[in-house]
Amino acid sequence: MKQVQRAFIAFCIVSTVAVASYCTRMYLAGNFEISSSNQDWGGFGSYLGGIIAPAASLLAAYMVYIGLTSNAHQLKLTLAREAIERLDKQLELKLNQPFLNTCHGEQYYGKPFNSIIIALSNKESPTDENFKQVLLSLLQNIAILTSSIRYYMDLSSEIPTSSKDNDWLGDLERLYWIDKYSSICSRIIKLVGEEAFNDKLTESQLESFKIVMRGKRRR
Repeated sequence: MKQVQRAFIAFCIVSTVAVASYCTRMYLAGNFEISSSNQDWGGFGSYLGGIIAPAASLLAAYMVYIGLTSNAHQLKLTLAREAIERLDKQLELKLNQPFLNTCHGEQYYGKPFNSIIIALSNKESPTDENFKQVLLSLLQNIAILTSSIRYYMDLSSEIPTSSKDNDWLGDLERLYWIDKYSSICSRIIKLVGEEAFNDKLTESQLESFKIVMRGKRRR
């Protein structure tokens, strides 16, 4: 991590300056040889201890802070992932549950809900307003999921690392959800209309949906 590297470099600079200053002082005082006196070495140790010990304490405290920050970041990632999995599971249940209604014809009774959406988007049966409201609610749930995914992607891009190489994590995450939900979302939006879709979602939900499902660049 760059922060740790910078802190360690700063500590090394302080230590080097302290030793160089002491050696320069001894040289200017006419001490050109390494002393064999324990008293001289004791003074040198006291001098370094007075300078380096506080710097080492600050470095240790900073390392503890970095560790706590990293743990908090990992906890956020875990909680976000758990929330995404719960929302995803609920959406899967809704899309795969049997459609126990004959409003679109006997041939669709008992079929998975997502197959009804596909049939209606292919204009095999007309769509009434009540069904459109159901689809809008489903779209809103998917938008809520994309908000959680967007939050997770942002956290992934902030993982502490020595180089800026985390963008691929967000791209990989987005591709997975596009493959899973983009097609069905396009069909639903086709049925309810783009304007109704935009009106149903909040600005934040709509932005997240565009970033996750439509590949819009994050700000």
